[in-house]
Amino acid sequence: MYERKARYERRRAHERKRNLMILVSGFCLALTFAFLFGSFLSKAETRESDTIYYKYYTNIEIQPGDTLWDLAAEYMGDQYESRTAYVAEVRQINGLANTDDIVSGEYLVMPYYSTEYK
Repeated sequence: MYERKARYERRRAHERKRNLMILVSGFCLALTFAFLFGSFLSKAETRESDTIYYKYYTNIEIQPGDTLWDLAAEYMGDQYESRTAYVAEVRQINGLANTDDIVSGEYLVMPYYSTEYK
C-alpha cells in the first residue's frame, strides 16, 4: 500500500513538472512571437516617421484680395500645429507687427516644407 501511494505521488509530481514545463514553454513562445511581431510593427512605423522635411522660403507677390490667412492655407504644411502659428511666423519673418494688413503689389516671404532637398 505504501509503494502504491509513493508511485502515485511520484506520478503526480512528474505530471506537475510536465505541466509547468508546458506552461513555461508556451509563455516563452508567446513572448517570442510578441517580440518579433512588435519589432516588425516598430520598423514599419519608423520608416514612415523617418521622412525628412526641409524648410524653405519663397517670395510671393501679394495679389488683390489676398489675406494672410488665405496665404497661410495655401503655403503651410502639416509641420505647423495651427494656422495661427504659421501666420505668427509669417508676421515675424516679414516684420508685420500683429496686423493682418498686407498691401497688393508688395512681397512676402513665406516659409514652407518639402521632402525634396534643394
